[in-house]
Amino acid sequence: MILFAGDPHGRYDHLYPFLQKKDEEEIALVILGDLQLTCSDELDKLSELCDIWYIHGNHDSKTPAAFDALWNSKWKTRNLHGKVVEIQGKRIAGLGGVFRGQIWMPPNKPLYFDPIHFCQYCPPEKLWRGGVPLRHRTSIFPQDIEILERQQADILVCHEAPKPHPTGFYAINNLANQMGVTQVFHGHHHENFDYHGLNRNKFEIINVGFRSLTDSTGNYLIKGIDDR
Repeated sequence: MILFAGDPHGRYDHLYPFLQKKDEEEIALVILGDLQLTCSDELDKLSELCDIWYIHGNHDSKTPAAFDALWNSKWKTRNLHGKVVEIQGKRIAGLGGVFRGQIWMPPNKPLYFDPIHFCQYCPPEKLWRGGVPLRHRTSIFPQDIEILERQQADILVCHEAPKPHPTGFYAINNLANQMGVTQVFHGHHHENFDYHGLNRNKFEIINVGFRSLTDSTGNYLIKGIDDR
């Protein structure tokens, strides 16, 4: 069984009742960004109950601790961003991060193609640990799309939304079509947007909202409500 978790934003207690009821069935858990950790201990605990994967969201580069919990831990290998991994017989592709105007805000032309290009024009005092500023470690570059569109997959998981979400991006639709996926699962938007009756794409779209959980058919096991 593959489960898809919407933005946890640092809290994971809602997931454990479902992971602990797994019986004999192996569970793969894919977190759709904004893990917002301060250390990797929570991932260690979750991994005792499931096969854990994730993509990063915009909140995962808000602090050095959030960044280090993913990229400077053993869990960096479980980031699906920029690759296709077969999980329980499904080829799952990952696109983490968000579009930002300082890099690329589709449908506008990108200002920079990749992190190296960005760093060439970035003032030295704004670089972080000798590279891209911390904030932009979760920005989408055109290179990220280009790497994925050369590959094929069954499912695309992303933080940003495709159209017809009101704040979605056709760049995600184009990528999904290029890769030949049949489903797109995304996070970022906390409202569990209902695509039924609106989606004219060849693929199904599921918005797994704030602290929500769905199975691989798009059936909601939890519908979280962001009351902040």
